[in-house]
Amino acid sequence: MAGVAGDPFFIKAALWAQIIGFISGVILSYAIFERHKGWTLGLHTHLLGRRVGEGFAAGALLITISSAGIWLLGGIKIISLQWTETLGIELMWGFLLFIGVAVNEELFARGYLQGLVKIRFGTKSAITVSTVVFAFLHTFNPGMWNSPLPVLNLLLAGLLFALSREYSGGLWMPIGMHLSWNFFQGCILGFEVSGTPMSSLIKTEIQGASLISGADFGAEGSLVTTIILVLGIVLISRYYQSRAKQMLHTKEDSL
Repeated sequence: MAGVAGDPFFIKAALWAQIIGFISGVILSYAIFERHKGWTLGLHTHLLGRRVGEGFAAGALLITISSAGIWLLGGIKIISLQWTETLGIELMWGFLLFIGVAVNEELFARGYLQGLVKIRFGTKSAITVSTVVFAFLHTFNPGMWNSPLPVLNLLLAGLLFALSREYSGGLWMPIGMHLSWNFFQGCILGFEVSGTPMSSLIKTEIQGASLISGADFGAEGSLVTTIILVLGIVLISRYYQSRAKQMLHTKEDSL
C-alpha cells in the first residue's frame, strides 16, 4: 500500500480526483441553492478567449518582472537552462495541473464565494471575503507562516484576482492570470509555487536574504513580489476605472 501511495501516477490521479470533486461540488451547490437567485458564477463564454489571454499575459508579465527583480537583487542564482524529454512531459503535466488549480480555486473563491457575498452584502464585502479566504486556502503550504510576507502576498494576489473578476465581469481573466502566475513561477522560472517545488526549465538556487529571495516559499515570499503585486493592483484598477469613465462619456455624448 505504501508503494502505491508513493507512485507518481497515483499521486497525480488522487490530486486530479480532488480537483474534479471540488469543482463538481461548487457547481452542484450553486445549481441547487443559488442559481435561481439570479447571480452567476462568471463562466459565460462572451469574450472568453480574450479575457483568458489578457489574464494569462498579465500574470506571466507580473511574475516575470518580480523574478527578474529578485535575481537582480541577488535573491537567486541562475544555474542552468535545462531540457530533456522527461522534463518536457513534466512541464506539460505541470501546465495541466495549474489549469486545474486555477479553475478550482477561482471557481470557489471568485466565482461562488465572491458572487454569494456580493448578492447579499455588496461588492466591497465580496472582494474582502474572497481575498481573505483565498489566502487561507494555502494555510498548510510549506513555509506559509515562516514570515509575514507569504501571507501578505497571497492576500495581495487574492485581491488582484478578485478585482480582475469584478472589473472584467467574469472568471476567465483571473483564471488566466492565476494559471500563468503559477506556471511561469514554478515550471519556467524555477521557484517553489507557494512552497511547493516543481520541475522547471530554468534551474535556480536561492541565495542572500530571505526578504528578497522568498526562501523556501518561492517568489511569493519575497518583498519584491509584494511591490509588484501592489503595482499590478493599482494599474488594473486605474485601467478599468478610466475605461468606465470613457464609456460613460461616450454614452452621454450619444444622448
